[in-house]
Amino acid sequence: MKFLIIILSVYIVLANEKININNSSNSDIKKLPISNDKAEAIIDYLDYVGQIDNIYQLLEAENINSLDIKKLKQYVEVSPLPISDFVKNQKMSSYKLEYWFSSEGSQENLSDMWLDRFFTPKNINDMSYDEIYALPNVSPIDAVGIMKQKDRGLIKGTFELKNSPGLSRYGYKNILDFVRFEEPSSKGFNFRYSNLFKTLPITTNPDEESNSELILQSNDPETLHRLNINYGNDLKFGLLYHQNMGESNNIFTNKVTASIEDKSLLGLLSIDKLLIGNFNVSFGQGVIIETTDFFSPRRTGYGFTKRSQGVSSDLSRSSQYVMNGVASKMSFNNMQLTLFHSKNGRDAIINKDGSFCSLITMQPRMPWGINNDPNKVNESMLSSVNEVTWGGNFQFFPTVSTSIGFTFYESLYDRVLDASREKIVETILGGPDDPNPGSDPEDCDNYSGDCYYGLYATNSADPEIDAMYSSSGSSPLWDDALSYRRIAGFNFSTVYKNIAIQGEYGELSKDNNEINFGKGPSAFVLNTFWQFNNLNLLVLYRNYDLEYDNPYQRSFSNYQRYKTTIFEDTYWLEDPSFGFLYSGNPQPQAEEGLYVASRYQVSRSLVTTLNWDTWNRKADNSKYFRIVGNFDWRPVFNYRFKLRQKWQARGAFNIEHPSPYYSRETRLTVQLRLSNYSNVELLYSNGYTTFSPRPRLTDNIMMGETMVGDIGSPDESIGFSFNHNFDRGLKIKFGGLYVDGFLWYIEDSDFRVFDEQSGAMHLWVSSKLMVSNNLTVNLKVSNTKQFTSTTIDQGQMSNYSWVQNPIINNEHIDYRIQIDYVL
Repeated sequence: MKFLIIILSVYIVLANEKININNSSNSDIKKLPISNDKAEAIIDYLDYVGQIDNIYQLLEAENINSLDIKKLKQYVEVSPLPISDFVKNQKMSSYKLEYWFSSEGSQENLSDMWLDRFFTPKNINDMSYDEIYALPNVSPIDAVGIMKQKDRGLIKGTFELKNSPGLSRYGYKNILDFVRFEEPSSKGFNFRYSNLFKTLPITTNPDEESNSELILQSNDPETLHRLNINYGNDLKFGLLYHQNMGESNNIFTNKVTASIEDKSLLGLLSIDKLLIGNFNVSFGQGVIIETTDFFSPRRTGYGFTKRSQGVSSDLSRSSQYVMNGVASKMSFNNMQLTLFHSKNGRDAIINKDGSFCSLITMQPRMPWGINNDPNKVNESMLSSVNEVTWGGNFQFFPTVSTSIGFTFYESLYDRVLDASREKIVETILGGPDDPNPGSDPEDCDNYSGDCYYGLYATNSADPEIDAMYSSSGSSPLWDDALSYRRIAGFNFSTVYKNIAIQGEYGELSKDNNEINFGKGPSAFVLNTFWQFNNLNLLVLYRNYDLEYDNPYQRSFSNYQRYKTTIFEDTYWLEDPSFGFLYSGNPQPQAEEGLYVASRYQVSRSLVTTLNWDTWNRKADNSKYFRIVGNFDWRPVFNYRFKLRQKWQARGAFNIEHPSPYYSRETRLTVQLRLSNYSNVELLYSNGYTTFSPRPRLTDNIMMGETMVGDIGSPDESIGFSFNHNFDRGLKIKFGGLYVDGFLWYIEDSDFRVFDEQSGAMHLWVSSKLMVSNNLTVNLKVSNTKQFTSTTIDQGQMSNYSWVQNPIINNEHIDYRIQIDYVL
């Protein structure tokens, strides 16, 4: 009898068990005590919304009323569907993924590494110092603290990790997305595919005085296809197809990379990485080698300007400084050895005698230049020089907090490298009115660059061109080698309590000599970083010799090499595309200076930052300073005020300087945060830049008012943006700007630079649609309409009639389409 009662009780409970409406089948819903039409309406509604948070949402379904809800409560419950850690992490960090997927420039390679680690987290107990330090916003002090905690014993969870000696709260929070504390039960595949089309040029420098006029517009969009396939953390494969905006169909970049990681050889030697195909190389402070096509100003290696260490897979958009071959990184006890070998083509400017005078990074890549004139461009510039580059880095760790390294690389070229003054004049300089290459008596009459090279006051950095590297010689390593470039140096890093000190020294071998330290041109970077709970302080010193012409140098600098040289003035070049020698150059300019940066959290509601930099440009002994202060104030959670003030000048303390300038910029941003992570943002920017007076163009006591010429450039802009999250799967952003003068602006995930002398209106709208947990579609359209303007007083038409003050009306429409799929 007792047994029958138990059976009956279980039956009653099971019979009255409620179904989870979010996880029920169509047949389960049709069994509910409602009509078939209402059941079909609920099924259609659930197909549309996916899942519901409470039962009252069913009132939005057709024909469902409150009486139906009362009846359904007896049979239905609402519980969220179980989701995997993969989907859960995506939801929690979707804003980070959006930033990493859209990353470009010098940070693109790091973002790809972060995505790998995000989707396949690694056991922190198996991670090396370099792997921890490469994570975003992790300082050397944080990384050393974790290594010390590992020496104490296994890090079993967040408690042990949080208590790592010296680990900051900021570093701790940024690490959690990328690590786990135990080995996964089984390895799994991670598949990522990104597809991008856009018509926005890449610009990365927010300084008015630093931007070249050589920014090309085109209706041919930039195209990107990137595929990553990972099996666990130790097997990786990737493909990339990329075409810059404006490139013809037969010009593109293909990349293939495969890597094996974390393998042990006989239990003694660890093969940390073995890469075949395309790979990146980066060591120390970027003084000796870092392979990227993109210049990033004031890149310290801290915060948001991190650089990876060692070798890694390359699926970036770089097309010039691309490594293609084999690379490896091995560890034994407290020593590491990294070796690499690459052979690939390089874009270069070819002299008439078949030698080349310089490598050149172009975006877009153009074989015969902008004018497509073989009389001005001697040979096609695309992959016109073959380069074999080999080298390595040896790293020794005497303690867990200290490392000392030696780095060497040699590049061999299959053409003679001749950048003598005669070849520069013959091949690069000239102009549209100069019919004859090289120097001739008519150059000055034709306003040719051949005549004004090294003589024009506003091109005071021309000695940097005179310091270009030349070479001729053979090599036993490659029979085709006709010239070479050898660079070697040292780097170190040490942490003591809350202080990190890092430095790197590199030297270029010259005059056909082997590396003999102390006799060649050199470059040096030394920085010290102090980290406290609410304060950090960075002091960085750099000193680069004028003749240290290293195409792989990417260390800290304010400006690119050849800034304020004749290469910046495209009207004095044989073809305007030669202007990419400056505007596309990722090398830093030769300078000596001191940089100080600090962040101080005064209170929970106020954060201040200060960047102070003073330096001397080696080419013309020009003295610069740059000061930027930020105040981020949040009086209450919903309101945020951010004030940014910048002062920058050249030659301010020398009244005889030939080309001084002074720039002031004030930016005020006000943000109102709304529910569901929506927000409204207002922007006001005011600036003023003054240049050296030019009496022949400006008003003076001997003449009346002139029609042309300007020594001052006022800038004033105002804008707004609105970000609305409809739900987890749909986000809309839109904004507008009135621009008068110069303005840098972050538009959704794109960095834009405007220089509108007559004013312009700029409008944009973007949307992010999360079609599923695996598929995201991003769309953005922007429109820039310049106000009516003219820079011509009068001109003669082809029929010999004269036109007065002809006006122009320019309008540009840009778009971006990006599709990301993750599995």
